[in-house]
Amino acid sequence: MASNPRLPEQPIVSNEHFRMNISLRLSTAGVLPFLAILVGGRVASAHGVAPKVFAINAVAAALGLMLAAWWGHRSSRVQVRPSWVAGAVALLLLAATLLFPGLEGVKRWLVVGPLRLNASTAVTPWLLLSVGVFLARARPVLALSVATVTQVLHFAQPDAGQAIAFSAGTIALFVATHSVAIGWRLAGIMVTCLGAILTWLRPDPLGAVPHVERILHLASAQGLPWLLAALLAVGCLFVPLVHGSVWLHRARSESAPVATALAVYLVATFAVTELGNFPVPVLGAGAGPVLGWYSALAILRSTEAA
Repeated sequence: MASNPRLPEQPIVSNEHFRMNISLRLSTAGVLPFLAILVGGRVASAHGVAPKVFAINAVAAALGLMLAAWWGHRSSRVQVRPSWVAGAVALLLLAATLLFPGLEGVKRWLVVGPLRLNASTAVTPWLLLSVGVFLARARPVLALSVATVTQVLHFAQPDAGQAIAFSAGTIALFVATHSVAIGWRLAGIMVTCLGAILTWLRPDPLGAVPHVERILHLASAQGLPWLLAALLAVGCLFVPLVHGSVWLHRARSESAPVATALAVYLVATFAVTELGNFPVPVLGAGAGPVLGWYSALAILRSTEAA
């Protein structure tokens, strides 16, 4: 008797998968930056900064929501070409900063009229995605090339904060990936670390803008309640990235290294603010880090199709 044709296997959505979806939904994760923007704006306002300064953060958040909704329907696991294109565009935008007038010799921004957009804070998640996809597809030359060019551009700007944060995320990728030979992985770690060290050693004459780089210090000056509110708002920003990374590792997804790299990168972007005059993401004024956070969310949402 002929057997019935085998039906395609249907994905089983477990309770754990459902919880991950909740943590990455735009109705939950997507509103988290607005809390940080409100707290940052209120703290800065108490120190004489006009509330309209943080309007650019809100506009960036609205654009980020649209980006996360659009890219989140893609799969970062199977669609190599979109990931490659996103990485290429990110590199071009990062390189374009060198064409614009800088501040005291520092060129980190894309300038559109009165708006200065810190390019690296906005596009680095896409660079990490590109490196991660190349490693997953056993293309170490391309992965190493993206990492090297990125650090060369950070050195040219210079932007030591982003060089260190990118290095942290890239190291996480090379450590967690086992699809390429260990020699390539060690080369990737050494190159990205060398780039961070050399960039750190370059002179950086720019001083700190209190409502950008020292917003946590302003919150502390407002008293313990506002400091706790700022820390809570910042802590909420980590939830989707950390939860998504943990879930993907438990599911043994090939997207897990990218998710981990994004989480490590976000932690590093906050950590470096205590090492130098680097912008506090989302809580401080500036559109770049807001777009970068939503870019990371978009990439994580895309792993649901992986």
